[in-house]
Amino acid sequence: MRRRDFLGKSAGLAGSALLPAGLGAFYNIPALPKGEEPEKNEVYWAQISQLYPRPEGYINLENGYFSHQPLPVLEFHRQKERDLNTRNSWVMRREQTGIIENSRKDLAQFLGCDAEELAITRNTTESLNTVIMGYPWKKGDEVVIGDQDYGSMVEAFKQAANRYGIKLREASVPLNPVSDEQVVNAYSSLFTSKTRMVHITHLINLTGQVVPVAAIAAVARKKGILSAVDSAHAVAHIQFSIPDLQADFVGASLHKWLCNALGTGFLWMKKEHIEKIWPLMGDTGLPKTNIRRFEHQGTRPLHTIESIGEALRFHQKIGSELKEKRLRYLMQYWTSKVTDLPKIKLLTPHRDDKRCGAIANVAVDGYSPDELSKVLYDKFRIFTVAINHPVVNGVRITPHLSSSLEDLDALVAALTTL
Repeated sequence: MRRRDFLGKSAGLAGSALLPAGLGAFYNIPALPKGEEPEKNEVYWAQISQLYPRPEGYINLENGYFSHQPLPVLEFHRQKERDLNTRNSWVMRREQTGIIENSRKDLAQFLGCDAEELAITRNTTESLNTVIMGYPWKKGDEVVIGDQDYGSMVEAFKQAANRYGIKLREASVPLNPVSDEQVVNAYSSLFTSKTRMVHITHLINLTGQVVPVAAIAAVARKKGILSAVDSAHAVAHIQFSIPDLQADFVGASLHKWLCNALGTGFLWMKKEHIEKIWPLMGDTGLPKTNIRRFEHQGTRPLHTIESIGEALRFHQKIGSELKEKRLRYLMQYWTSKVTDLPKIKLLTPHRDDKRCGAIANVAVDGYSPDELSKVLYDKFRIFTVAINHPVVNGVRITPHLSSSLEDLDALVAALTTL
């Protein structure tokens, strides 16, 4: 079904009864033909691509900020918003709890964790700030963070350092590690008897590198150190379950690779820690052992929370394994074509399947990140984002399931020209 046809049909649904879970358009797509390397079946992926909205006038290769919703999920979200706007307080007072609990249950099943350890939040930043600001720090406690961690997490730890007198130690994560041990040692070499927590970015947003979280967390646990994991770019991008990480806390956003509406995330917290962490917002109405006390945000967009289940259904129709392979293939497709160009530098371990996904970072000699991003858009109509960072300086390229090989060929041609 073409995008235009779908939108036309969707417009006609506005005044009809709400559809049950699963809008029919997506689920009528022919099954993926059998054969080797299904991630390269362009006939199938062209059909998937049609279910995502695309901008006019430029090629979007900056899908890392957040992911666009596929059209069936977008329409489900819109219908739930209309219903909420129509029945307003009735829904909030009589149906809200059930809707949230259903979303919690669906998400917990997908993540392979206990629903009683899962809080639904607005994003990764809120989730991990809850842990960072709510942990009972003592002056002199130490925390190990990575030198490529997301800025909001670093800022949160710096605030905690100023507020509580804790000390931050920064691990130098190699851009192209030769082994897991090299990455693990970057963190573990900084552990001391005063270390209380290690913060690990699961999939680094600057370069797309996948970090061996479980191996780092295992070393930390043996030393009595807690592990807090930023999985913002990992959830619904690369395959894993919460238990796989061996962590104590995991935060993530659901408006990134799961493709739900903006403003949804989660905080997973091992049960034994729930009563020890202070919520960001006061909640005296629930027992200290109840994970829901970390959800006290006031009135919130219930239709966005309800759409989590629909985003999960869309994701699972494709399948986690196949989606990961397709995203990695898109990245390796273009990187393999430019890696030998003399003035190109790739800042991502793009050849190692276990260390990469969709995201890659590229630099071109003679161009600053801002200059390269600007010329890619101004001259070639390719939208990217400049990364100016103490460790990483380049342009981040993030294709999505909506991206075609033609889009990436245009990127390759542009980089070759430059």
